[in-house]
Amino acid sequence: SEKHKRQESTELREEWTLLLWTTVAVLVPVLITLWCSFQRPKRKVQLKDLFRKSKHGWHYTDLFNKPTYCCVCSQPILQGAFCDCCGICADEECIQRADRILSCKEIMTQSQTDGRFYHQWVRGNVPLASYCAECKQQCGNQPKLCDYRCVWCQTTVHDDCLSSLNDDLCDLGEFRSVIIPPYYLYQVNKLRRRHPDEYSKLAAVCGSGWTPVLVLANTRSGNNMGEVLLGEFRTLLNPVQVFDLSELPPSKALQLCTLLPPGSVRVLVCGGDGTVGWVLDAIDTMKLKGQDQFIPLVTILPLGTGNDLSNSLGWGAGYAGEIPVEQVLRNVLEAEVVQMDRWKVQVVSKGNYFRKPKVLSMNNYFSVGPDALMALNFHAHREKTPSFFSSRIINKAVYFFYGTKDCLVQECKDLDKRIEVNIFICLLRQVIQGKSVF
Repeated sequence: SEKHKRQESTELREEWTLLLWTTVAVLVPVLITLWCSFQRPKRKVQLKDLFRKSKHGWHYTDLFNKPTYCCVCSQPILQGAFCDCCGICADEECIQRADRILSCKEIMTQSQTDGRFYHQWVRGNVPLASYCAECKQQCGNQPKLCDYRCVWCQTTVHDDCLSSLNDDLCDLGEFRSVIIPPYYLYQVNKLRRRHPDEYSKLAAVCGSGWTPVLVLANTRSGNNMGEVLLGEFRTLLNPVQVFDLSELPPSKALQLCTLLPPGSVRVLVCGGDGTVGWVLDAIDTMKLKGQDQFIPLVTILPLGTGNDLSNSLGWGAGYAGEIPVEQVLRNVLEAEVVQMDRWKVQVVSKGNYFRKPKVLSMNNYFSVGPDALMALNFHAHREKTPSFFSSRIINKAVYFFYGTKDCLVQECKDLDKRIEVNIFICLLRQVIQGKSVF
């Protein structure tokens, strides 16, 4: 009947309308996400010069990252930046103003005239599940810029509770024993005589059991988590004790140890076996310079692809963010100190007596042959196109490709007839920390 046809037509129209709106609801967010992903590299390049000249450690952010509010205009950030040192956030229009009116963490500053150190508060964007130091209620649970956080001790407090906070003194929080206080570096800079005994005297104000931790991260290792970890450690520690090895080699980063009390420093190496070996070689260089008393203990956060050295020392086969960096620091403090044997490998060319022998360091194994060729090809490929190596799965796939290729090409055929191995038992012992935590 006509009525039945009209009803079917109406139902069909409603179905098509529903399908259309469903398609729009799905496609619009996808298109916006793709457009923002396409624009993000351009925005980063445009803001790069501004970031470089700033006193803050700015990093690009947008509405697809964690929801944040501008510390200048209090509006939600669609496109802007955040400082990974002090936690200040600003949208693009407010970045320059934030530079002028909002101070970042000072890596070196004197304490107050009474010798005390006070909180440095930043308003808004407090961590989730944080609680007010005054009323013990949850902070940051309102959809706006609210509440305060101290950039040094990570204490949080409500807007209304800040004025009634009983103690405005900052004790640097839970990790005071690993943080290099800015007033310590200020006093070191004023010393006329740079001597280890003077550093030990200054360290008395940092409390007993002070064992500062230096963080050395390789942003190219494994799954490229190094950059994220650098920001998280800069938030918790003094930014001066966190180093990006793609910008500063470990030989220079470790010179900070010579400004700290002898035997007190621990170095957390965030990277793979190659990065750890690089740092240990830099420590050997310190010994050659006569800086033996400043040699630090070494701990590992395994970010590489294989992480054999880390696994053998009990630090695990790989870190993928399964535990927070706060727990990483706790594990470093609780780790047992062990000694690790290191070997020197001397490579001499037969028949060429005028060529200087090449000396290498060996930590847990030294390889000659197909697996060494595979590792060398992988390293050369990663140096050429580092952006391609964004995860451990891709890295292992590349290893598999080069391993399969060598099985077919056999570049190392009859290698045993071309080399001779002589072993002399002469070990170098390196102090390192090992513990099963990951």
